[in-house]
Amino acid sequence: MSASTSLPEPGRAAIRNHTKHGRRFSSWQTWLLVAILVIGGLGMLYPFAWLILSAFKTSNDIVRIPPRLLPEPWTLEAFQAVLTHQIGGARLTRAYVNSIVVTVLTVAAVLFTSTLGGYAFARLKFPGREFLFYFVLSTTMVPFLTLLIPLYVIMDRLQLLNTLAGLIVPAIFSSFGIFLCRQFVYGIPVELYDAAKIDGAGDFTIYSHIIVGLMKPVISVLAIFTFRATFNAYLWPLVVIADARNYTLPLALRGMSNTFGAHEYSKLMASSALTLIPPLIVFFIFQRNLVRGIALTGIKG
Repeated sequence: MSASTSLPEPGRAAIRNHTKHGRRFSSWQTWLLVAILVIGGLGMLYPFAWLILSAFKTSNDIVRIPPRLLPEPWTLEAFQAVLTHQIGGARLTRAYVNSIVVTVLTVAAVLFTSTLGGYAFARLKFPGREFLFYFVLSTTMVPFLTLLIPLYVIMDRLQLLNTLAGLIVPAIFSSFGIFLCRQFVYGIPVELYDAAKIDGAGDFTIYSHIIVGLMKPVISVLAIFTFRATFNAYLWPLVVIADARNYTLPLALRGMSNTFGAHEYSKLMASSALTLIPPLIVFFIFQRNLVRGIALTGIKG
């Protein structure tokens, strides 16, 4: 016989009331939390919505008092001006192509070097492995500004200044990516590696046919992080690139701002809205991996 059935009727009624009120309180807390999150989400989305809708306004409509969120009237004049305007003899579409080429090649290179390096540090045994790994890991603590002049000198001697290759070559190795992949490979059972070795598979065969397939979650996360950092990079392209034909989107956006001036708000909004398209596409495709990325960055070996 349970404890609840042995209680008298007043006791059982008290338990039911306590449970009922507890559930009501829990539901009230849930709705309050949802309301706070919705209000906070709308507050963060409002500037983004203002940017997108202002791209369809005229400059006078943007600065009118009192302000209005929706355009009156709707117009594509700003987009037409931005897409047809030339920055140093090159259009915004050229900057789009440059950014996509640099970003795609950089992401591909980082994924290859990071997964291969992480596999090597986690499973291969060679002299100085621990020292070399901690040396690679220590580079994550070096600010990029301290490397700016040495990198510039190296790119100058390699004759890669003012080229897209000058943007790609310094970024093909990622110490953070190597660390992330190493920690993930440590979580893969070593018996799987030993079984493949017994079957006669070489290290690169194990890496390409087994390890890479198991690393899809961390590969997705690393691709998102690398894409965001490369696509939004401004300082290094500003130092390396001088020819407008090799501008990336952040540099082209700066050129638009200098050309149209501070009062052509609609054109600045239109150019900013156009630069948001690739990151938004990547976000909607890989948004589920963002939460997973937060978890993976805390993996311990």
